Amino acid sequence: MKKKLISCLIFLIMLFSVLPYSAGAANEDNFLQNTSSGNVFGAGDNLQINQDVPGNIVLAGSRLEINGNVVDDFIGAGGELIVNGNVSGSVIAAGGTIRVNGNVGEDVAAAGGQVFLSRGSVVNGDILLGAGDVTLDGVVNGNGKVSAGTLKTGDNFKLNGDLEVNAEDYPSNLKEDVGGNLSITARDETEEQYAAAAEGFSVFWFIIWLLASLALGFILIYLYPDFVSRLAEIVRDSPLKTGLLGLLILIFLPILAIILLITVFGWGISVLLILLFALGLLIATVPVKLLAGQIIYNKLMKKDAGKMVYYLIGAVLFAIVYEIPFLGGIIHFITLLIGLGAIVVWLGEHARHGV
Repeated sequence: MKKKLISCLIFLIMLFSVLPYSAGAANEDNFLQNTSSGNVFGAGDNLQINQDVPGNIVLAGSRLEINGNVVDDFIGAGGELIVNGNVSGSVIAAGGTIRVNGNVGEDVAAAGGQVFLSRGSVVNGDILLGAGDVTLDGVVNGNGKVSAGTLKTGDNFKLNGDLEVNAEDYPSNLKEDVGGNLSITARDETEEQYAAAAEGFSVFWFIIWLLASLALGFILIYLYPDFVSRLAEIVRDSPLKTGLLGLLILIFLPILAIILLITVFGWGISVLLILLFALGLLIATVPVKLLAGQIIYNKLMKKDAGKMVYYLIGAVLFAIVYEIPFLGGIIHFITLLIGLGAIVVWLGEHARHGV
């Protein structure tokens, strides 16, 4: 369940980046798209979903309120999230304030400033909650893991499985409301601050690099869709060839630029080569991520989608893989070489055609 939460929170971050490109087709305030399979995607300052949703619903915005019933999962991120309807699947949310007022058929995974499981709500699966303040006043039929500064419980709270709590403040009679085993770890404030600072720094830079990668890819796909698509086709057709070409470019182009730099008449060409090389390094991984996302989406969903969706999936996949020690660095390097080689092949094609 933790892996699912982390993956979905990353997806939510990506959603904030991709939605502005689609919002222009709707209106300046809110974007809401219904797919043929029954899923709903949206973003905006104040979104209210009053109708039932026959599939999944994915939302991002300042204030999100779900009043209808959801057949599958609800995934949301924003300032305030309120789930009044019943969700047959799971609720996965990140935001300032998160309130679950309805019934949830599977799990609830939430991270935010405040998380509320309201009176009368029922969660048939597990709960995984992380927040400054967590208030539980509903019924949980599964297990629970709660990490909070302050944990509060209401008269209606009941958890039938096991509960793990990591909190500074928690009710003294918590055991009475837990049907299974109760494990409580009191936070050491000093150790927590150092650990949170180190983890927050790492997560911060991960998010920054991910957003930068997404912004670059979306801009290229939006402005030069044919160029990026052709690069992805080249990678698909000849990954080994493009990888070897990329390695040659990575070795010999900097050497050539240095040689030209020390000549009287070649310094201008050298500077141009260096700038082009830097640009190539910057965009090299975009077609590889696009192709990877397309392959994964087509295999899993058995249908086609847009380039933005493909790149979104590929970008998050590679961002996660890059975090793997040693192996992530190797994969990043190989991806870079393949992308560079694809650019060289594309330049050769245009040179032959006189474009």
